[in-house]
Amino acid sequence: MMQITEPVTTLTDYALGAANLYFALATYNGMHPGNRVTGLLLLLGYLAEAISALAGGTFHGFATYLERDWLQRLWNLTMVFSGATVAFLAGGIHAASVRREHGLWIVAGVATAVAGLCIQATGFRARQPFNHNDVFHIIIIAAMYLFFVGARNLRDRGYSPR
Repeated sequence: MMQITEPVTTLTDYALGAANLYFALATYNGMHPGNRVTGLLLLLGYLAEAISALAGGTFHGFATYLERDWLQRLWNLTMVFSGATVAFLAGGIHAASVRREHGLWIVAGVATAVAGLCIQATGFRARQPFNHNDVFHIIIIAAMYLFFVGARNLRDRGYSPR
């Protein structure tokens, strides 16, 4: 019988992946001519976070069954797509015309993500069930939700050649 190495971390990572797949699908369904650039960048950001979370969950869940090279590949995938998430989401916001009511949600999402990073960096309860990774994943799900609420109705910024 296969034993999952870190079951709670795997579950919270996969939940983070599933949430971001939902955000990606909802963003895709909400795309129209007025948000093509913003929508595409946000969609790519949510997909990147989903890939990062799913790779991270596999890394944490099946470490005892994977060779060192495969673990390193999974971790690299997790980190690269985590960085891509930030780049795509920031690009989406930069391409958008952001009004105050949307901006407050986005700022709340970013602030929540930073708080999650601070908690994750403490490493509290490392190697225990429900540890810093698990709390981080739950906080990031909340942060991505807040960000999504603010970003879902954004429109592309008007083009002005210089």
